Amino acid sequence: MNPTSMLDLLDRFALAHTQVTRLTADLKEIVAADQAFRAKVELKLTPREMPTDKGVTQFQVTARMLCRGSRESDDSEKPLFEIELIMQTVYRQYQGAPVSFEEFSASHGTLTRQLYPLIHHQLQPVFKQFGLDQVKLPYDLVKSQEPSGEGRQLH
Repeated sequence: MNPTSMLDLLDRFALAHTQVTRLTADLKEIVAADQAFRAKVELKLTPREMPTDKGVTQFQVTARMLCRGSRESDDSEKPLFEIELIMQTVYRQYQGAPVSFEEFSASHGTLTRQLYPLIHHQLQPVFKQFGLDQVKLPYDLVKSQEPSGEGRQLH
């Protein structure tokens, strides 16, 4: 494999297991339904090696999402809310030649397209319980990442 090319792991791996291992949420003050604010969303994926299962290649991926909201006029030092979700996933290879951990690690970002909607599904009820119905997370971080690295504007 050419070291500069990235595998689309979703073409070779199936999501076999997901488990939320941490969900923390903190709302610092009441937020009006029409209040505008900025939210910074960070998603970090960390791959880990796993032993093969009956000869089938599999890897674990830890997805950690952190979402912090602040008033548009304020700096992000004093967040209105903070939500952290950590989800453990296991991917099993279902086709193609066995993929090494190095190849998997180099391409694990391609899994974002599948994991982000799963995380969104877990977080949407939390936003609703907090009265943050105006928060709409992007479904596809790969396409929506801003080159400046600043937080996305979410309403």
